[in-house]
Order: sequence, then C-alpha cells, then structure tokens
Amino acid sequence: MDTFITIIKDFGFPVACVIALFLMLQNEQKAHKEETDKLTETITDLKITFSQSLHEQESKMSEAINNNTLVIQKLLDKLEDQ
Repeated sequence: MDTFITIIKDFGFPVACVIALFLMLQNEQKAHKEETDKLTETITDLKITFSQSLHEQESKMSEAINNNTLVIQKLLDKLEDQ
C-alpha cells in the first residue's frame, strides 16, 4: 500500500491508475488461463471416459448379437430336424 501511495505522489493519479489497471488485467488473464486449462483438462477427461464407455457398449452389443445368432441357429437346426 505504501508503494501505491509513493507512485501517486511521484507520478500522479492517472499513471497510478494505469499501473493498477495493468496489474488487475494481468491477474485476470492469469486466472482466466488457469480456468481455461482446467476446463480443457476436464473436457479431455470426459472425452476419454465417453470413448471408453462407447467401446464397452459396443463390445457388449457385439457379444449379445453373437449370442442371439447362436440361439437362432440352434432353433433353426432344431426346426430342420423335425
């Protein structure tokens, strides 16, 4: 705080305001970058989770189709035997 008062005394109020606004902007940009990085990481994690879930569903559906095909083939075989 003493530094800020010294800047006002030495350079005047407008210059002190410009410096204060610059520092605020710098802090906002840093916070925004951190937030964006965190959101990007979360989206990447969601993509990976979604992709794994789709792969699991695809595997389960393929297995179910194969099982159904076997059952239908067995039924056809039994119908042909009669």
